[in-house]
Amino acid sequence: MGLLAELGYGTATYEQMQRAEAIISAAFDRGRDAGVWSFSDGDYAHFALIVTTYDAQLQRAPMSAIAEASNRLDRFRAGESFEEIAGQKRQ
Repeated sequence: MGLLAELGYGTATYEQMQRAEAIISAAFDRGRDAGVWSFSDGDYAHFALIVTTYDAQLQRAPMSAIAEASNRLDRFRAGESFEEIAGQKRQ
């Protein structure tokens, strides 16, 4: 979501992405540990906003932008910082 927003498709803040990651992680931990696969109170609305935004991005963004975002994600996973990846767009 954030990488597509960086390419001009939608908006996403670092805080939104961090919050979504925390929500998903907590739900996964509960599911794994207690067999309860759900969101805590209030988290559903925030997660729904993230999913809705991502859905809108996938409807608007051309395949080339999605491929570029995927490439950037692969580079991030390989160890490049988000600042390095985002900075290359501005050069």
